[in-house]
Amino acid sequence: MFAGFTLSEILLMLAPLVVLELGLKVLCFSIIANRGVKNLTELWWVAIVLLVNTLGPIAFLIFGRKDG
Repeated sequence: MFAGFTLSEILLMLAPLVVLELGLKVLCFSIIANRGVKNLTELWWVAIVLLVNTLGPIAFLIFGRKDG
């Protein structure tokens, strides 16, 4: 799949995904700390956001944040 690419080229291609992942996690932690959560406890949502890459933060944004 990455045949013909150097390591630095691969890292440059993956960098935007890493930044997006970290940004989503920071956003979710900020919402958890400031607004609270619904459906589960804060501890469960923190664990989900930390351990389930990309889908964890998206699940929190859809199902876990309080309205308003």
